[in-house]
Formats: sequence, structure tokens, C-alpha cells
Amino acid sequence: INISEYLTTQTLLPPFLPYPRFLLELDLSQTAKMTYVLLLDRATLAEKSLEDERGFVFVIFTICSLAEQLGRSTVSVSSALKELDAAGLIERRRTRFSSPNHIFVKIPNVE
Repeated sequence: INISEYLTTQTLLPPFLPYPRFLLELDLSQTAKMTYVLLLDRATLAEKSLEDERGFVFVIFTICSLAEQLGRSTVSVSSALKELDAAGLIERRRTRFSSPNHIFVKIPNVE
């Protein structure tokens, strides 16, 4: 990556991931936060997301694929998913044997 330009109002930005501000306030590991960001990004891409019978969006993302994209081990990603599940930010639903879970990404209520 060649980083040599200053940002101007005309600068075209490279692809980026949205990082919700509420994550800054949560007591989660950085891996869990980045995992959530990656899942949220995938869920908002129409061609990569799916809907269940209730109209809730879910993604199919294997732990190995998440680990590769995040540059983390599968053990770290598994721990991050457990953190996100415990925090109520995702819900994982089992599918067929040896198939990846459906991951529902949740958004906190805005007050």
C-alpha cells in the first residue's frame, strides 16, 4: 500500500468497514469488535446476506473464513463469537450437521 496522499474533499476513499460508535463503549475484546464489524458489513451487503422466514437478515460465515479475513486464529474468532453472543450482539443458529451456522447480527436499541 502506497500512502502518499493527503485527504481532500475530492479524495476517493478506499473500501472501508463501518465501525459503529456504540462498540467504543462496550467491554469487548478488539477481536470481538472487529468480528462484529465484519459481520455487520457482510449483513448489509445485499448479495451476501440472506433472510429467514421472519425477514431477519443473517449471514453465513465460517470460522475459518472469519479468521483469515481478520488475521486471527480460529480459536480467537470462536472466543470472539462467544463474546458477541453473550453480549447479545449476534445470535447463531445451527443448521445441518457440519454446515456453518446462520449468524444473525443484532443492533442495539438507540435511545
